[in-house]
Amino acid sequence: MGVSNNFEMLEKRKPSIKRDSLVVPDSEDTTNWRLIIVAGIVSALNAVENSVVGMGEWPYMKEIDKDATAQFFGMATSASKCGHALFALVFSIWSYKTHSVKIPLLASRLIAIVACMIYLSIEYVPDGKRYVLMSVYILLGIANSSFRSHENYSKLSVSSGATTVLRGYIAMCSSTQDRPRAFAVIGLSIIVSIVVGPMLQLIFSSIPYPGYQIIAGIRFHIYSAPIWFSFILTILTVFFIAFFLQDVHRASTESKLEEESARPIISVEQIKDIISKLKRSNLDWRLIAVCLFVKIAGTFSHATMQSIMSILFMVQYGWSGTETVRMGSMLMVGFGVLSCVVLLLYIFCRLGQILPQEKVFLVCTIASGCVFLITYPYEFNSSPVVLYNETTHAGCNPLEYSWCETAMAVNPYFFMILTILVSAPSIPMMHTALDTVYSRILGNVDQSVAQGAMTIVDDIVFMVTPVFTTTLFTLLGVGPLWIIKSSVFFAIAAVWFLNLKKIRTHMY
Repeated sequence: MGVSNNFEMLEKRKPSIKRDSLVVPDSEDTTNWRLIIVAGIVSALNAVENSVVGMGEWPYMKEIDKDATAQFFGMATSASKCGHALFALVFSIWSYKTHSVKIPLLASRLIAIVACMIYLSIEYVPDGKRYVLMSVYILLGIANSSFRSHENYSKLSVSSGATTVLRGYIAMCSSTQDRPRAFAVIGLSIIVSIVVGPMLQLIFSSIPYPGYQIIAGIRFHIYSAPIWFSFILTILTVFFIAFFLQDVHRASTESKLEEESARPIISVEQIKDIISKLKRSNLDWRLIAVCLFVKIAGTFSHATMQSIMSILFMVQYGWSGTETVRMGSMLMVGFGVLSCVVLLLYIFCRLGQILPQEKVFLVCTIASGCVFLITYPYEFNSSPVVLYNETTHAGCNPLEYSWCETAMAVNPYFFMILTILVSAPSIPMMHTALDTVYSRILGNVDQSVAQGAMTIVDDIVFMVTPVFTTTLFTLLGVGPLWIIKSSVFFAIAAVWFLNLKKIRTHMY
């Protein structure tokens, strides 16, 4: 393939019911970098919208509603993932059926705007504010089900860095050879948000709660300022989607557009037809199952961090809400900078072609598991947890956690430094590699539904894990969680190693 063909895709317009849709050739030897970059910008804007909140969710809930518990926060997170999982399927089928990414993405942004408005108005609620926050989380979960940002890195829950709808879009716009770089562009957009979001949180941390009153009931402070910023970015995202993002579809499907557009968007018959076509296709279902399994296991491990990180900082180390936001933001800035370096190597130095991605995934999985073995609270590297402080509402409260008197906590700075040095490069490489392998196994098919299936499976784990994690933490502390997390990573590595030979047949 020539160099020029590598950066230009056949842009051939034909009479179609979708006047603005771009027809791409069925072959996988061309890449449209213009559309991939636009998709990256849209993905980055959405990721920043979410990452600016990050570590402040639990502290804010605890601040405005003293009856909020770690277990309730886990339930609220699980509820958000329920909405996310359901609507990820809706948005994926909607995109597949209409051959469009623009309309589903625009609809999701409108839901996000409503969620922001409710969040900013929460001071009007006299009591039970934790339930209002739960409803906001659910709406944001629905809004972000088209953008796969629940896998975002904002709370060390790192994903593939792509979106439910945009996963298939990226596969459609990229050649097989360029796909690692294409996915890395989306991954980089997410990682950049991890730098920008926490930096903004650091700036906002200088505005302690309750902050400044804008109008009666509407305040600007450490917890609401990120939502104001997110609200503005959501409107900007709508602009980019509407005017710069372009729908694409394969040339072989163009003749079917009129016929399919006359059918209902979602029906049982449509779903059965899609499943039937997938069964008849020449796909390696064993390896697809392997990819789904390692995705499930990896998501379980990452979801524990999303559920517990801010709680862990406040309970084990006695950090106040402001300190939790500040230290968590510093952690994420360091994490994001190093991860950006890794993904820049994927984009500009073709690291995805230099390193065999199936081996990259294996090595990074083992490295991630080792982090939790090393940071386990052993007696020689830990100290007793900080007891509860009635003034700051931080520390380990024996009335909530029975293990406060005996529990140990590893040095927080040791944990943060090791996380940055090992997990920051390992996790984005691991997820970029998995995205690449999975898309190669799927081959030259419309991947919207297949990628959506991975997201659905992913979110099913997210629905269960927050409740499981916060309950286990409440009953036993962090030690058992770390043992489980390291065991899960090593189990992923074992399954991947056993199928490594077969995976290679799809890579070369």
